[in-house]
Amino acid sequence: MSRFDTALCNIYFLILLVFSSISYSQSPKSEVRAVWISTAGGDWPKSTVMEEQQRSLIEMFDVLHNNHFNTIFFQVRPRGNTYYQSAVEPWSSQLTRVLGKDPGWDPLAFAIEEAHKRGMELHAWFNVAKVWGGGDLPKHPQHIIQSHRDWVKRVDGEWWVDMGIPDARTYTENLVKEIAQNYDIDGIQFDFLRYPNGKFDDWFSFSTWSDGMDRSEWRRKNITTFVRDCYTQLIHAKPWLKIGSAPVGIYHSINGAQSSFTGFESAFQESRAWMRDSIQDYVAPQLYWSLGEQHNPNDPDFAALCSDWIRESYGRHVYAGIGIYRDNVRRETKEQVETTRSLQAQGEAFFRYENLFSVMDQLGGVYQTPSLFPSMAWKDSIQPFAPTDISVEISPTNIAIIHWKEPSPASDSGKPFWYVVYRSQDQAVDTRKAENILAVVPASQHFYRDGTSNGKKYFYTVTSLDRCGNESTNNEKSTAEVLLLLSRYSKPAVSVFLAQNFPDPFKDTTFISFELGQRSMVTLSCKIVETQKETVLVNEMKNPGLHIVAINGAQFPFGKIEVQVKAGDQVVTKMAEKKE
Repeated sequence: MSRFDTALCNIYFLILLVFSSISYSQSPKSEVRAVWISTAGGDWPKSTVMEEQQRSLIEMFDVLHNNHFNTIFFQVRPRGNTYYQSAVEPWSSQLTRVLGKDPGWDPLAFAIEEAHKRGMELHAWFNVAKVWGGGDLPKHPQHIIQSHRDWVKRVDGEWWVDMGIPDARTYTENLVKEIAQNYDIDGIQFDFLRYPNGKFDDWFSFSTWSDGMDRSEWRRKNITTFVRDCYTQLIHAKPWLKIGSAPVGIYHSINGAQSSFTGFESAFQESRAWMRDSIQDYVAPQLYWSLGEQHNPNDPDFAALCSDWIRESYGRHVYAGIGIYRDNVRRETKEQVETTRSLQAQGEAFFRYENLFSVMDQLGGVYQTPSLFPSMAWKDSIQPFAPTDISVEISPTNIAIIHWKEPSPASDSGKPFWYVVYRSQDQAVDTRKAENILAVVPASQHFYRDGTSNGKKYFYTVTSLDRCGNESTNNEKSTAEVLLLLSRYSKPAVSVFLAQNFPDPFKDTTFISFELGQRSMVTLSCKIVETQKETVLVNEMKNPGLHIVAINGAQFPFGKIEVQVKAGDQVVTKMAEKKE
């Protein structure tokens, strides 16, 4: 592309930015809002005490959820060590101060569960080639520097894997497969998927395996081979898995973003080809600079870079990496988000959590509502079916509890992975509007408690969402049923409410919840309908509020079960069932 053509493209995108600012100022319905959580001495953990590690992680996830973020890039392999149970590499010393020591819990499994509870995706952030920083070398025999010393080279005080060695690539690919096989992650994101620079000492591997290729092309081929092999194997095992990377922000020097260090020429990342060849689902390029005309090589224009990536995305997703750790970027956080939207990127990713937390209040204007995950039609374009039997009940404390049932599998046998609860004061709930999204909940949950109505009358509906972002259509019949039930808002609340058991049907571990409007003597029981045998689960005085009782469902035979709660002189029953 000539300089003249580049200038014309930049003018075009500037015009697009100006004339689209109004339409993109509101939160879009579908948009990735991600944050990198660094575990390499950055965001987490700050303590070696397990309880404090878990508590602080929950607190971070709550902050992100409450501010309408929907994606977490959680660093699982920072420097040849892990935050998950690996049969190959040692536990991170950040967890216990001792490299390789079992921390007594699994941070990745815990993080996945907590993210999914809050309707957020978790992508395993995996550092590929950079395996150790400065300081003393790791002594643990399972660390790659000790177990495969001939695969690594020291560059400017850091240790990097030689990606030209076939066995080193295979070793790393197997680590990635280990995570995907053992954990219910939503995605894998590769970082440091590159060479450190052009001076990397790989003469032995180059002379052994290059087969006469140009050295720069051979290096790019090595990285691309790793990307292709990982993608092929992972997608075969889990077709819905989202696989991406965080490449160097400047691919080639362009007008407005000149640099002596570029992804293609200096780091040997042919990341545009990865998207063109359909071996990456997304990129989150590290566009860690401010908006505006470039004044020196260290200050490229964020907008010019963002538009450059989007122009050559080949239909794949681009999540603009925002360097919130820089003072000049923090001052224009809102403007950078609005720029990515005007250029029609599929989302933003902030580096990193600790820096983002300090400016979270600035995002209120751009992240006003929750947002769904953008669909990836190349992975799956078939919508799941809508949930059925949607209903609303009002608790004694005037909390609306929305219930629904799982739909039948779609034509591709796909089931919902999430449910989206919508709320509106309009009788026809418009599911196209982001402002009507109330919550995203995991598919294991078939109810939602709305405690934010503040005495207003609302209408509700629920849709299904699969792992590739396909959303069901609105179920008009179920919505109508919801509207009829909402007439209860005008009636006095009863003093006891019994929710449907969860999960439904009964499982070996089943939860029964009830809510009291006042302190009462409570009896909770389950009666086998066929034999009329009754089992009392609770028989004691209870305070007002919500109570959840975990029961052993294995004690009940298959068939119909009547669940009953008595509070004072009031009796409420629900029918349940245990299936084979």
